[in-house]
Amino acid sequence: MATITGRPAACRGILQRMGKFEILLILVSLTAILSVLKSASSFTESSAKQSSNDNKQMKNNFQSGLAMHVEDHQQHCLGLDENQSMDLLIASARQILITMPAKAGGTSMKVFTKRCMKKSTPDNILSNPHRWTGFLVDSLHVQSIISSHILNEGSFIRLVDSPSRETLMIHTHREEGSRVASAVKQMSQAICVFSGLRYSNRIQITAKFNVRKNSTHCILDENSFVKEIAANEAEVGFSTHRLLTCQSYKAIQENANQLVFLHYKQVDKLQKLLAKHHCPEMLDELPIKANDSSNKSLKVLLHKNGTDESTNLTELEEWLHAKGPAMEWTLQLRSKASCQAKTFHMEDELFACPDETLKVTSASIDRW
Repeated sequence: MATITGRPAACRGILQRMGKFEILLILVSLTAILSVLKSASSFTESSAKQSSNDNKQMKNNFQSGLAMHVEDHQQHCLGLDENQSMDLLIASARQILITMPAKAGGTSMKVFTKRCMKKSTPDNILSNPHRWTGFLVDSLHVQSIISSHILNEGSFIRLVDSPSRETLMIHTHREEGSRVASAVKQMSQAICVFSGLRYSNRIQITAKFNVRKNSTHCILDENSFVKEIAANEAEVGFSTHRLLTCQSYKAIQENANQLVFLHYKQVDKLQKLLAKHHCPEMLDELPIKANDSSNKSLKVLLHKNGTDESTNLTELEEWLHAKGPAMEWTLQLRSKASCQAKTFHMEDELFACPDETLKVTSASIDRW
């Protein structure tokens, strides 16, 4: 023992003084501790692997869900070329109702429908249920295409509440900011040429808007013109958000109509498909355009009252570009809107379709 020095010697001395039972107990305890440590290590490693697997599964689920959403969206996009999905829908429908807010291709579609059907219906008949019975009994053969502006939520819901497997409803859509700007331009032209029931009194309208014009230009008082926009009537007021409301989306979801949303710039292609099945003799005349902004001849300028007219004139186009985003909230043009989030999501899908044409289903409403 003399050769053992330091700590090893002390440890051996302790072991020599211990009995076999105590040494066995220590060995058992050490074995148990090592077993626990090994189990903890295995658990940690297993947990890490499980966490990694869970993360991979979550990623896979997300990617799978995203892929299903994209696939679902793509399945509801309709093609407007001949023999594509929209052509097939039109071919199978016995009744086609074409609806729209103001400034969404409606006048062009109404003129087309009148020529195609070789018959006219009361203007905007789908917004006037008091005329529906007369339309039904007018002739044995009810015309197969009807185009009509929809003026309010109630008119839209009445149509949606009457689903039929043989009826196709096509609603032309325009983004509201663009639609309002177009409505304001039309209103300015109507004021300048004293057209329409609202602006036909030349003396009153000239005094109200301080109208000054020649053969190419028309100057209006800015303050009076802004008040007219804020009145939110006629073309300005017959808006998208007055039609596509929470109640409208609920009605679509509950009734599952054959309903298609189509961007208004696609009405030329729509006319071609309709003519193919209902008036092929018109194909060489298409597209029919009416009330088109390119036909407006007068350049409208706004003058701020009380300032020098020679230096304070702004072209309406420039004015709308500068004030458009602020105009809707400052004049509270969307004060009666609801469920606009659904409309925004619908627009995202509609504008992402190659032909900007979307079949709407109950599942669509859930997704939006």
